[in-house]
Amino acid sequence: MLRALVIGVVLAALLRPEFLRYRAERRLGAANAAFEYILDRSTEVPDTPAILDRITAAAISAAPDLPGDSRAWVLAGSCQLVNRKAERALGFYREGLAVGERAEIYLNVGRAHAMLEKPDYADAAFLRAVWISPVLLRAVPREFAPRVETELRNLEAELTSGRLSAPPGRAD
Repeated sequence: MLRALVIGVVLAALLRPEFLRYRAERRLGAANAAFEYILDRSTEVPDTPAILDRITAAAISAAPDLPGDSRAWVLAGSCQLVNRKAERALGFYREGLAVGERAEIYLNVGRAHAMLEKPDYADAAFLRAVWISPVLLRAVPREFAPRVETELRNLEAELTSGRLSAPPGRAD
């Protein structure tokens, strides 16, 4: 009996991180589904800003149990960006970038800077995004795309000729 109890305690201790991660994944999945619903039906949903803040809170609550995963921070930032709270969005995107660099995060950082009417910061973030993943050029807002594409082509030419000293820097 004691042996079974000890084995049960050891197994529970070993599996605890997986249970926490599973619970966090479920929370994040539900928050993501709610966010998608809001995006699809924003005119039908009363008090959208408050709901976006609740989705943000759910995403943030999942983050500690998802180490090495930036999705919760990206979702929180995206909720705030849709809520037109660009400064808050940037804070969450920075948390996501601290976990790991992803082109999509830089794309959203650029959108937040554009919303704050900081075109130089937006250009830098968009350039970093398309440097990492050139296919994202089509997701760059129209007013920024020509400048970003020109700079990307210039950097690619420097890289090809061996003259590129460093890729575009982090822009957060």
